[in-house]
Amino acid sequence: MATNADQSEFLKMVDDHGAAVLAMLRRLCGNTPDAEDAFQETAVRVWKSFDRQPPLRNPRAWLMSIAYRAFVDQNARRRKGDILTDVADHRLHSPGDAAVKVEEATQIGTAIEELSENLRQVVVLHYTGGLTLLETADALDISVGTVKSRLSAALTKLRSILS
Repeated sequence: MATNADQSEFLKMVDDHGAAVLAMLRRLCGNTPDAEDAFQETAVRVWKSFDRQPPLRNPRAWLMSIAYRAFVDQNARRRKGDILTDVADHRLHSPGDAAVKVEEATQIGTAIEELSENLRQVVVLHYTGGLTLLETADALDISVGTVKSRLSAALTKLRSILS
């Protein structure tokens, strides 16, 4: 059973890292409603496991990895395939630019979906989630060297797919 101290710690963690988690989910989902659904699912998962967690070295990385898994589960339930499309970018100057951006995002999203789960995880957490190499390693419970080698392999494979 969660205590008041657990609740305070949970709320502080959400205050400290929630904006970054939600930003990553917005990029992954491509729209705010789906991102907010995934964020809510992340909060529920965190709350359910919060009192069983040992002290965290890197709460942000832990939250990002849970959020990523919530996104993957949500994506599987909704059967969406394009994880990086962001069609509503108001910084674009013309409809032609918007079309090019959507096409590039679609190609990248499709290429990322072709990666193995291990490679896809490091790409999404590091590049989309904005985690450092160390934070990505902490989130996935692997070494920084493994993160680097997986990123290198993923980028090589992405270049091959996209060329």
